[in-house]
Amino acid sequence: MNSSGMSRIPQVPSLLRRISFSFLLGFGLFLLGAGLQGILQQRSLTRISIYVDDLVLGVLAGLMAFAYEHRRSRELRQKLAVISAMNHHVRNALQTISYVPYTEQAKQMLLIQQSVNRIQWALQEILPGESYSAGSFPPTMAVSEKAIETEPPTGTSGKG
Repeated sequence: MNSSGMSRIPQVPSLLRRISFSFLLGFGLFLLGAGLQGILQQRSLTRISIYVDDLVLGVLAGLMAFAYEHRRSRELRQKLAVISAMNHHVRNALQTISYVPYTEQAKQMLLIQQSVNRIQWALQEILPGESYSAGSFPPTMAVSEKAIETEPPTGTSGKG
């Protein structure tokens, strides 16, 4: 099994890329602050310029932090929604499988196959990432309603 098709690990930016982005962002704020301070000093508003300069930089830094946290929150909500949907479908399929011993023997294979199909569908449709071709899953047993109905009944007949 190759690891690229079976599990999808989100790509995390490299440490160098994250450091570079942080440095460039900080340096950009520095240049903006220095330029703003130079403009305010030219207008000879030295007392007010210090506060205006700090206010503008504080607002920009706050907006960047808000944008970052908003993006993180949105991604977390999306991941939780996917986990919730997978939990729902897999639990329902497993519940059906757990009740198989209490059903007629003729319907047991059909119920198990339907549960397996539901889990495979959830893996294909709900989980993000690469879509799997039909050949990438183990071959499924071909069980149909008609085949189940034509099977001879097993067990006791109730005559006694």
